[in-house]
Amino acid sequence: VSCVRIHLEQKMSLVMNASQVLMISELVERETEEYHKADPDPFDDRHPGRADPECMLGHLLKILFKNDDFMNAVRWIITTREEPTPTLSCSPCLLVMLLVTEESVCLCLCVQLLAVFMQLGARELLMHYMDLKQTNDVQLTFEALKYLASLLLHKKFAAEFVSHGGVPKLLEIPRPSMAATGVSLCLYYLAYNQDAMERVCMLPHSLLSEVVSYTLWLLECSHASGCCHATMFFSICFSFRAVLELFDHQDGLRRLVNLISTLEILNPEDQGALLSDDEIFSSRQTAKHTCMALRRYFEAHLAIKVEQVKQSLQRTEGGAQIHPQPYYKACSYTHEQVVEMVEFLIEFSPVRLYWEPAEFFHKLSCVQLLLQLISIACDWRTYYGRADTVRYALDILSILTVIPKTQLLLSENVAVLDENGSTISTVGMSIVLVVAEGEVFVNDAEIQKSALQVIINCVCAPDKRVSSIGKFISGTPRRRLPQTHRASESVLVKMWNVVQSNNGIKVLLSLLTIKMPITDADQIRALACKALVGLARSAAVRQIISKLPLFSSGQIQQLMKEPVLQDKRSEHVRFCKYAAELIERVSGKPLLIGTDVSLARLQRASVVAQSRISFPEKELLLLIRNHLMSKGLTDTATALTKEAELPMGLHALAHASVQPFTPVSVATPPPPAAGIPRTPRLTNGVAARLGGHTPHALPHHQPRPSTSQAPPPPPPAVSLHSNGSPLIGRIVFSRERLSPCAAAGGKRPKVLRQKSDHGAFSQSPAMKKQLDRHLPSPPTLDSIITEYLREQHARCKNPVTTCPPFSLFTPHQCPEPKQRRQAPTNFTPRHTRRVVYPKYGGVDGGCFDRHLIFSRFRPISVFREAEEDESGFMCCAFSARERFLMLGTCTGQLKLYNVFSGQEEANYSCHSSAITHLEPSRDGSLLLTSASWSYPLSALWGMKSVFIMKHSFLDDHYVEFSKLSQDRVIGTKEHIAHIYDIQSGQKLLTLNNPDLANNYKRNCATFNPTDDLVLNDGVMWDVRTAQAIHKFDKFNMNISGVFHPNGLEVIINTEIWDLRTFHLLHTVPALDQCRIVFNNNGTVIYGAMLQADDEDDVMEQQMKSPFGSSFRTFDATDYKPIATIDVKRNIFDLCTDTKDCYLAVIENQDSINMDTVCRLYEVGRQRLAEEEEDEEDQEEDDQDEEDDDDSDDDIDDIDTDPLLAELENENNGEEDGEQDFSPSDDEEVARLLDEEADDDDDDDDEDSDDNERDVELVLDSSELFDDMHTYT
Repeated sequence: VSCVRIHLEQKMSLVMNASQVLMISELVERETEEYHKADPDPFDDRHPGRADPECMLGHLLKILFKNDDFMNAVRWIITTREEPTPTLSCSPCLLVMLLVTEESVCLCLCVQLLAVFMQLGARELLMHYMDLKQTNDVQLTFEALKYLASLLLHKKFAAEFVSHGGVPKLLEIPRPSMAATGVSLCLYYLAYNQDAMERVCMLPHSLLSEVVSYTLWLLECSHASGCCHATMFFSICFSFRAVLELFDHQDGLRRLVNLISTLEILNPEDQGALLSDDEIFSSRQTAKHTCMALRRYFEAHLAIKVEQVKQSLQRTEGGAQIHPQPYYKACSYTHEQVVEMVEFLIEFSPVRLYWEPAEFFHKLSCVQLLLQLISIACDWRTYYGRADTVRYALDILSILTVIPKTQLLLSENVAVLDENGSTISTVGMSIVLVVAEGEVFVNDAEIQKSALQVIINCVCAPDKRVSSIGKFISGTPRRRLPQTHRASESVLVKMWNVVQSNNGIKVLLSLLTIKMPITDADQIRALACKALVGLARSAAVRQIISKLPLFSSGQIQQLMKEPVLQDKRSEHVRFCKYAAELIERVSGKPLLIGTDVSLARLQRASVVAQSRISFPEKELLLLIRNHLMSKGLTDTATALTKEAELPMGLHALAHASVQPFTPVSVATPPPPAAGIPRTPRLTNGVAARLGGHTPHALPHHQPRPSTSQAPPPPPPAVSLHSNGSPLIGRIVFSRERLSPCAAAGGKRPKVLRQKSDHGAFSQSPAMKKQLDRHLPSPPTLDSIITEYLREQHARCKNPVTTCPPFSLFTPHQCPEPKQRRQAPTNFTPRHTRRVVYPKYGGVDGGCFDRHLIFSRFRPISVFREAEEDESGFMCCAFSARERFLMLGTCTGQLKLYNVFSGQEEANYSCHSSAITHLEPSRDGSLLLTSASWSYPLSALWGMKSVFIMKHSFLDDHYVEFSKLSQDRVIGTKEHIAHIYDIQSGQKLLTLNNPDLANNYKRNCATFNPTDDLVLNDGVMWDVRTAQAIHKFDKFNMNISGVFHPNGLEVIINTEIWDLRTFHLLHTVPALDQCRIVFNNNGTVIYGAMLQADDEDDVMEQQMKSPFGSSFRTFDATDYKPIATIDVKRNIFDLCTDTKDCYLAVIENQDSINMDTVCRLYEVGRQRLAEEEEDEEDQEEDDQDEEDDDDSDDDIDDIDTDPLLAELENENNGEEDGEQDFSPSDDEEVARLLDEEADDDDDDDDEDSDDNERDVELVLDSSELFDDMHTYT
């Protein structure tokens, strides 16, 4: 210890005398010894007070460090440059050494000093200090081991250390001890040096076994740092076959897995709630390092298994024998090589593959453990290694899923934690799908690719492994092979169902359109498309995918046009390959390269391919005759005219076209043979590919043509031209030799040499012979004309299979399908034809009427809160007899307005928060209300004599009546549905299955029209048995769906599902994120994107849909859009009356503040021109004078009767006082409601024949004249 006499005495004398310094030094040394008796981690560089808050050393150091003068003196002693003198006591310097930990640079890390260390005998000195029998100081031995570890980073030193018996010297260090922890660091650094590790593997088997045994002990019983170093040692050494086998022989896998299974942070009950931050970090580090070691472990075993499979295949099929890698050599593999080995093993391994490491891993229940780790690690937001931990775990699963047993484990439930910290049960595959979707790890492509690889292994396995079964279980009797096939198919079908039921289609389809991160988007698309190809082998999945816009509208072809990043074209080629395979699998037909087709176009192409093409023979001869005459070959043309009995005259095309010519029937050509190049095409591009087509030709002396079966000698290349005809232009063919079969049938024609050919390059006979081998036979004239006509047929909008003979002079067009009793689109003749064809004037007359009526909406009045500066309506509903309009406010008030007078008739206080939903019963005696947050969230009110609450539903945020009898109420609490009895208010049934939950954000449970089915959270339930019937695939996050009034379909956002087959019928993109409301007949749908509660949702809606300030109408029979009505304001709610006369819409008048009014529209009436001008003036006035909104809103009111205005003024002048009820007493309102209930339904038009009501628009003479003028 260096000492400084004079300055130290001067400095320390200011603080304390030498005896006090000596006492402090002894005290610190004694407490240090006591601290080390507790066996702390020697590599733990934390403050003793933090590592062990109860130790005295930590408290003593804190007291000393608080004395600034003392610490300044210590700091000066450390930084002094003066020479020490041996006369001073060493106690102050001893104290300095104990208090301060110097951060020194390890000189042995410098390569330049390695030679110096080796010359001075550093290895011999260190091996001396490693012997505890000689040093008798474990601290000294530990420091020597740290020094040795830094020297082992150098290859030359590590090689000498191993060759001079350093490894046995390490193993002699006793355990447990502080020095044994230092051995873990030496082994870890030794493993980093591949050359040195090869020398270790070449040591005697017993010595290498002791190394593995020592490291396994460190893995189980050492400090945290020793366990970490041992884990990293195995992570590197698993690539050595010798270490791997010894690891398995000594039960190493169980010991390695125990590192994860014993972690407190994976306990789903408390999740390590009592652990400190340092302990939590250490546990997460352990999980990360263990997963990395397990990944290396299974990669090494995967390579061994693939090698065994290849050797078995070669023994069966013959070939050169594969020599295994030496045991002492390291075998490392890239990620791409691992994926190739996995794919090989899935393809060629037997169904019941026995893989010992995987079987033992299953026995330890480690697959469920990894899934729990993935789920919990997703919430480690502050841990830097969160992404690596999840990726390592997914890579392990991607290797293990080569075995069907692992795939089945992914379909089982796993206990995980939800967002609230409660333990729930979820399917293992759903955890993988959530990670693959990319919402948890944003822009982390490596994790997404690992998760997609797991999915691919599960859904892309071959459905039949006939060849591999024969190779690997040749001793199995033949009668057992079909059972093996069925077992393989059952696992595969189950994995298809698991992926589909956990919204796998939605996840994979969303990844097809991913664009970020830009460097990996193309690869992610390719992997997602590959998974869809495997999943599309399921008939149910294939049917659903075929109806989605990605395929029905040809969106996938747009994705195939160009990559996201030009540098990733190789990945884009893979994506295009899988996309073409997916289209072929979904459509059942191959995708032609370079074509941009949808499924509808493929269906039309199939019809065209099956059509039989025929044309009049004399029309073709006329074209040939005219061509000959245009070329000056008059004699030949005259001979042709005479022999074929053609009409005289050069331009007799019009007369010839109407003569009854005999048609030439041409059979459908077979597909072209693979590998034959295409023949030249028509110059304007209308001719199709002709390669491989068998030509049809007829002798010219035959009077009538017939369908040719055997090809006669083809004619030479011909150029056709017809003046004044709509035919195509010049046809040019290159000079081609005849095929051998054609040359044998007739005389070989002479080859005409043009002027441009003179002096051209002359090919050698060998080259000519080579070209003759690949040139196809030239096309015939019949085949050219046939393909030309087929192209015309393909351009028809609705092609038919059976066609009349085509004309070469007039363009072909298939007739549009139309029934004889089709109703006119014009309203006037359609209305007139109702006498002949009741009741709509013909077929589709009702559809045309709906399109006319529900495309016109005329605003007639505006309802707003009279006493408030700003109106705050949130929802609306018509009363049972449409005399009143019920409006819920943002303060929880229910207000009743007279529809005809506009007066406020009643006012009730229902909730203390905003009312979000209103639904009166059909008889008008009951009313259901729902609020945003106050308790009760929903309530049932009686409206007969006194407005009173009958029952409350505390936790249900949405309630509605049953459809048929209205004797029950269904309530929704998140993804749980409750069914109540109206009379008693008792809960009859609870419908909930967490395993099937879709977790829609705006789930609203609803009955079907017959009240025997319930749709809740995208799952259909049978009310009688309380069992789930079917789970519909999820393609959106918000809308849970409703039943169609016809009882045969379910509408979930844009998807229309068939209840009878659960097939996806079609999609309606215009309904995306819209709340739909049916009219009373169930023939018209109102769709509006309602205002969201969350600001983020508002922004998302504005970005996704341009209809945020409009509502749309659709024909509910075929879902065709009728009209889009832009109200230029955000919509909160809408409702319609039972007679389809009025539509009420809650609109927000102010874009900044909450000022919502209810605007009443008259259905089927057009807005007058002066009303539109008034509305434009109104908007200008609103922009100029924002303070006068209340007075300006009255301009939109059409009813300007002075009596109504006077009644409004009287109503506004009345004071309600403290009463919640506006009229003088409850009896007055009860009288009004009773009068409403006693009104007759004379205006309802019931049709007994087709059991549906239809709306007839009653127009005055002026409006009828306008309609006639418009549609005529």
